[in-house]
Parts: sequence; C-alpha cells; structure tokens
Amino acid sequence: MRPRTNRDDYHTMSREQQVNLIRLRTGHNRLNAHMNRKFTLAPSPTCACGQEDQTAEHILQRCPLLDEERKEVWPSPIPLQTKLYGSRQELEKTTTFITSAGLIV
Repeated sequence: MRPRTNRDDYHTMSREQQVNLIRLRTGHNRLNAHMNRKFTLAPSPTCACGQEDQTAEHILQRCPLLDEERKEVWPSPIPLQTKLYGSRQELEKTTTFITSAGLIV
C-alpha cells in the first residue's frame, strides 16, 4: 500500500488533534452523554450546566458554561458542520477550544 501523496487538512494535523476531532465527529468520546448511555460510567448524561445532555453539539454550540471560551475562539456564530469538517483553520479552532475549555474528549 502506497502512502498518500496529497494530504487533506485533517491529515496534516497532529495525532492528538485528529483523535479529538474524530471523537467529536463520531460521538464516541468521554462526554457525559456517551459515557452514561454506553458504559454507565457517568452518573447522568446531562451537562454540568443542567440544560441538556453533554454532547459534542452541546459543548461546541450552546453550553452556557463555555460561552466565554467559545466567543474567544469564534467571535461570531459558526455552524457545527464547519467546526468539525471545515478548513484546517476551523479545525484548529475547534481543537483549541476543547483544550482551552479544559475538556477531555
């Protein structure tokens, strides 16, 4: 099997960044919703904000506890699709947000 000669934005990122993105994309992550439903390792699927389940969409788009960090990375609203599948710049913003929010996905 030959190695790829051209690399898309995702494949030029670090391994840690790729892992975080694929976990967010697939929903197989360490957020409460998955850890409660799949493994019952979290006491509840609900986010610490108490408003809804802690999913990738919730933390990236709506969690009020992460509003400040979100606005630092994305001053104006960005669609979830762009945050998870956009250009390298957008993907790096997503991984920066996860790190600055102190989340382990």
